[in-house]
Order: sequence, then structure tokens, then C-alpha cells
Amino acid sequence: MAKSLDRSVLSEKLALSNAIDSALFDKFDVKRGLRNRDGSGVLAGLSRVSSVIGFHKVENELKPVEGALKYRGISIQDIVAKFPVGSRFCFEQVTYFLLVGDFPTKEELATTLDFMATNRVLPDAIVSSVLNLPSMHVMNKLQTAISALYAYDETPDSIDAYENFIKSLALISRLPLVVAYGYLKAYKPQAKLVLPPAEMSVAESFLYVLHEGAIPDPFDVYVLDLCLVLHAEHGGGNNSTFATRVVTSSESDLYSAMAAAVGSLKGPLHGSANKKVMEMMADIMANVPRYEDMDALRAYLLKILGKETFDKSGKLYGLGHAVYTKSDPRSLILTAYARRLAGEKGRQRELDLYFAIAEMAPVLFQEVKGKDKIIAPNVDFFSGFVYDCLGIPEPLYTPIFGLARAAGWCAHRIEELVSAKRIIRPAYKYVESSLGV
Repeated sequence: MAKSLDRSVLSEKLALSNAIDSALFDKFDVKRGLRNRDGSGVLAGLSRVSSVIGFHKVENELKPVEGALKYRGISIQDIVAKFPVGSRFCFEQVTYFLLVGDFPTKEELATTLDFMATNRVLPDAIVSSVLNLPSMHVMNKLQTAISALYAYDETPDSIDAYENFIKSLALISRLPLVVAYGYLKAYKPQAKLVLPPAEMSVAESFLYVLHEGAIPDPFDVYVLDLCLVLHAEHGGGNNSTFATRVVTSSESDLYSAMAAAVGSLKGPLHGSANKKVMEMMADIMANVPRYEDMDALRAYLLKILGKETFDKSGKLYGLGHAVYTKSDPRSLILTAYARRLAGEKGRQRELDLYFAIAEMAPVLFQEVKGKDKIIAPNVDFFSGFVYDCLGIPEPLYTPIFGLARAAGWCAHRIEELVSAKRIIRPAYKYVESSLGV
């Protein structure tokens, strides 16, 4: 770069010209991050897709309550209860439910599964070109592939609800191959790219392709299926779903909206919490080798909270949530399957460490921060451990999240097209610089 564009000089100018005094945000009552001062979200829309509850507002104060997640009015616990161990196509049924509002009949499910199997194969050019780009980041490959699928849709710009329902099913059916192929091409370039049999579910086909044609264990398939169900939807206000609604509100196409959502989810403040949990746990296990030593564990957690070690952020990843306070219902559900997997894979001692941290950390958090804020394990605290037990490598954790959440994104897109009818356009106030720039 030319000397006139010196990095240090430009960095200083960029910092000065873009800095805004934080006091101005208070002066003009700006809802930073579209959040109220009490941390609750600004009401930006209405939705029938799902609800997320972690507190009640009583006399303008937030009162912590046990977390509740409902898909179309049905609790996530009741939805999961519909799928006992051994059930298949759990995610497909929930996807249909989120999109349509009713669980499919046997005939509707059979037709849906047949349609998804028929549309599962990826265009050759996407496999050989897009997924072959020299990027190691699977989310980048996922975003690019979704954008490229626009070119293979005869009516890509349609905003008709039924057509977007059909396009959503077709897109979701392709995502397991996009994610698995994208990973294999980046990390195992000599791997065999297989096509899953038509009768395989989304979860089963993903594991089958990831492991190059090895038939996955039925219980492993079932657990991954439920993980996809738990991650399929989480309200209209989360960053990636809101991005979907913003792009959709301009009447842009499905593929652009989904690519925007993936771009949002890729951000480390949104979609990669389970990756950070696994990194944190590896660090803790390396520095507290005797997991049963609660005094040593407590001392090390205090160092993490004190920004003395690990990534020096002071954060305990996987604990706490933007909405949930006392509990995350998804985490409670996942715990039972983590226990069984730990037993089967010989990792009970490791899981016991997770439970010890989950019990100890919230108390230490209040001590160190001097706050009475309640934090509890969220779904990401255990999901990385579960994926690791299933033989799924870390670079795939966030892409799997995206694969699952696509169901919710598509549901919110259709709702935005049908009900909102107005481009999302919040205001930003111009403020004069006091720095003379």
C-alpha cells in the first residue's frame, strides 16, 4: 500500500472520524442494539412463529423466570416428547410445522420427504466450483453456495407464499450436502464425496456424507435430529432471523435473505458460542487436570472471570443468554442425551466437569461482577460436547446451527411476506463531530 495510505495514519483517522460520544446515545435515548435500557428487546414486529421467554416485566422491572421456548404455541418440551428414541425425520416434521403451522399428516410427510429427497442433489458446478473455493471457513462456503443456488431456480425472485414454501424445502434439503461437502473439500480434499440414499433423513444423510458413506449409528442420528429440532427456531429478534426479515422486507429473493442470515450467524457474537465453549473447556482441562479438585477449578474459573487467562475476555462461554435467565429449556433437554452419549463414549468424567462448572460458575459470576444477575447454562454449553461425541469436528458446529436455523429463517421470511408489508427502515440521527474532522 502506498505511503499516503499508511496503516497507522489511516487507523487513527478512522477511529477519530467514526467515534461517537457514548453520552450522546443516552441524550437522544438511542436503543443501542435495538435494546431497551433494561436489556429487553425493542418491539419491532409481531410473529406467530415462536416465542422466547426468560423473564417477566413487573412494574418496569425484569423478573427472572424459568425459560420457555414455544414453536407456534407448543412448548419445545412437548415437541421433543413427540419424538421418542428411535423416531426418524424429527427435523423434517418440525420444519413443516414451522413453515405451515400444522404438523404434517402421514400423507403430507411422505410427500414432503419425497420432494426433499428429489431436490437433495447439488448442481455439479456448485460442488466443483463454489465449494472448491480456497476458503477453510465452512460458513463462507455455505453462504456462497446459497447465493449460487439462485441461478438454478426458474423463478428465484418470487414472493408468493406457496412458492417460497416449496423453495424453502428444496433449499433445506440441500444444506446437509453443502455443509458436509464444504467441510470435506476444505479439510479432507482426498475424501470421497458420496450421495446419501433417498430414504435417509436430513440428520442421517449429513452424518453419512460427513463420514464418507459409513452408516451412522441410529442413536447418533436420533440425537443429531433432536439437536436440529432444538436449533430450528428462536424468535424473530435474534440477529440472523432479524437479518432475514430486513432483507425480506425489501422483497428481495429467498437466497439473498438466507445468505444474509448465514452472514449474521457467522459472527462470533452470534453463532459460534459452542465453539468457544469447547475452546474454554479444553483450556480448563489442560490447567485443572484433576477435574474432581473443586478448589482448583474454582480458582481457575475466578482467573477466567478476572480476565487473567484463557482469552482474557472475562467471559464464561455457554453460560448466560440475552433472554433466558434461570434456565434455557433447550439445555435442559440436551443434558439427558449428553449423559447417555457420555456413558456410551466413555466420557462421563469429562461431562461431570461440565456439570461442576454449570453449578459453580453462576455463583462466582455474581461474586466477581458484584451483580445479582442470574446466569445458567445455555444450549451451547452442552451442544459442542454432544457434537464431539458424534464425531462432528469443530469447524462444523456453526454450519450445523445454520442448517437447522434455516427452518426458522424460512418461516419468518414467509410471515414477513404475508403480514408485514413494509420495508424495515429504522432511523439514525446525524450528529456533528466535535473533533473537527
